[in-house]
Amino acid sequence: MAATIYILAGSLSEAQGKLNEVLSKSIDALDPDWFSDAWFGMPGFPEISFATAMEVWGAGPQDTCKAISAFEVERLMRSFPDASKANVLARSSAPVQSERASVYWSDLKVKTNGILKFSSETEAKKFIALLPEERPHVHWEMANDWFELEGFDDAEYPMILSPNIEVVAVSEFSPLRLHWSHGHR
Repeated sequence: MAATIYILAGSLSEAQGKLNEVLSKSIDALDPDWFSDAWFGMPGFPEISFATAMEVWGAGPQDTCKAISAFEVERLMRSFPDASKANVLARSSAPVQSERASVYWSDLKVKTNGILKFSSETEAKKFIALLPEERPHVHWEMANDWFELEGFDDAEYPMILSPNIEVVAVSEFSPLRLHWSHGHR
C-alpha cells in the first residue's frame, strides 16, 4: 500500500531523523493518534501523522495467497500493542509547538495482510491480480470497514486489512520534502 506521512520539524534533517524512527516499524491502523486530518499550522498539529487515506497497490512479489482458518483471521485482525503510536514514539503525546516548525511530507510504502473472502484460491488470485489497476482507496474514517472483521459485512468489497501496518520504505517517487511552512499559505 502507499501512505503519506506528515512530519512537523524545524528542518529537513530533523524531519528525516523523525522519519527514520518509524521506518521498519509497525503502526496500528486503529490507533487514532497515528492519523490526523488537522489543518497545517493549527495549534496542536501532530509531530508525526499519517494522512487519513492510503492506496492498495496489490500483493508484493514475495507474497502468497493461501487459505487460512478463522482462528488465523482473528489473530491477524488483532492490533499489536507495540504498534500504538505511544509505544513506537514515546514522546508522541506532546505536540510540538514552534513558530518555526514546518510540515514535511513523503509517500511511504507500507505493508499489511489482506484477508479475502472467496470460495476458492483461484477466485482470490483473480481479485488480487486486479488490485494494481484498481488501486482501492482505504480511508481511515471508514476504519471499521477496512480494519475490522465486520468489514466483511459489506458485500461490495471482499477484502479487509490487518490493522498492523509495517512501514517498509520511503517511495522512490516521493522523497521527504517541505510541504508547508508558517510563511507559506
